[in-house]
Amino acid sequence: MKLLPILACLFLAACLAVAGCVGDQQGSPDKRVELALSGTEWELTAIAIPSVHLVEGTTITLVFDEESLGGTAGCNLYFGGYTLDGDRIAIDGIGSTMMYCGEAGVMEQEHLYLSLLGEAASARIDGDTLTLSDADGVPSLIFAKVPEKAPIATALPGTAWELGTIRSQDGTASSVLSGTTISLVFDEETLSGSAGCNRYFGSYDVSGDKIAISGIGSTKMYCGEAGVMEQEQQYLTTLGEISSCEIGSETLTFFDDEGNARLVFHPKPNEITLESGKWMLESITEDGSQTTVLQDRAVTAIFDNGSVGGTGGCNSYSAAYEVSEDGRLKIGPPIQTLVYCMPEAVMDQESRYFSLLADVAMFRIDGDTLTLFDTDGVATLVFRRVAEY
Repeated sequence: MKLLPILACLFLAACLAVAGCVGDQQGSPDKRVELALSGTEWELTAIAIPSVHLVEGTTITLVFDEESLGGTAGCNLYFGGYTLDGDRIAIDGIGSTMMYCGEAGVMEQEHLYLSLLGEAASARIDGDTLTLSDADGVPSLIFAKVPEKAPIATALPGTAWELGTIRSQDGTASSVLSGTTISLVFDEETLSGSAGCNRYFGSYDVSGDKIAISGIGSTKMYCGEAGVMEQEQQYLTTLGEISSCEIGSETLTFFDDEGNARLVFHPKPNEITLESGKWMLESITEDGSQTTVLQDRAVTAIFDNGSVGGTGGCNSYSAAYEVSEDGRLKIGPPIQTLVYCMPEAVMDQESRYFSLLADVAMFRIDGDTLTLFDTDGVATLVFRRVAEY
């Protein structure tokens, strides 16, 4: 008789358990876990199509905000919108600037990238890798995550850059003239560098990604090589038109008020300065006549902490020097030993060298070549770097 109540209780408990399970299943709809894309930046590492390789020297990025995306497609800046549903992604409204880049394959790569981006139907994140796939689940674009950047205001000071590309207002892109170097060095509130011929200087102020460059000035030398002065003028004018900037993994890009990329820099390799080594004189120019230095009598200059010294070919010398904020170089009268050397040409060359050294007003470094100029902007002494310190 006691067995029936026990069986009834067990049956009731089982029913309640089943009902509870069923209730739980019905009350917990399948919720997709959305990817955390907003606020992330990615750089394209591969287009997942056989025999398609990224064009060397190009950078393609993808930056996600709350409901929009954008980046650089290798030449032009692009933008668009997106929605997420779990790992499903829909990208639409893709547009871009309309510049033309003449490097081989760049425009074709950009068109392919933007087409595949618009066809993306799903996304997957594996560690620092983002993969976009098409509607059939076939991977098409593979990205690597770009580490979070320090604020531009703290990232710029102490960095040195070399210009790679300059774009005009109509979008025409050109590389820096062969044999010239345009550099940009940031201090706390000032900037300076070489504009290809003259040294320049200015100040800057950063707020977010906005940058205001002002007070641009330069030395007033004239360089006769074809196109150098025109390139310099274009660069300095463009620099004054910049309103925002972006620091990538290997680039610094300056944009104008309309969002057009105007100047693209790359990190400057170990900048050579006056104090970078021993300089050996190669030629002297005086009264418009250039002469090569006597081969068996080295004339050298070593700059170190406000003092320059070396040998004039016979006598040792030393002099004080100073580089002003605008890049001008002033060298005091040399003090030298009083040895007499034969032949007479050695003493004549040394006398001319010391005289011209004291008249130096400006300098320019191009690779391993140091050129000193007088107050009229005439190149009087040309050195070659022969040793590093």
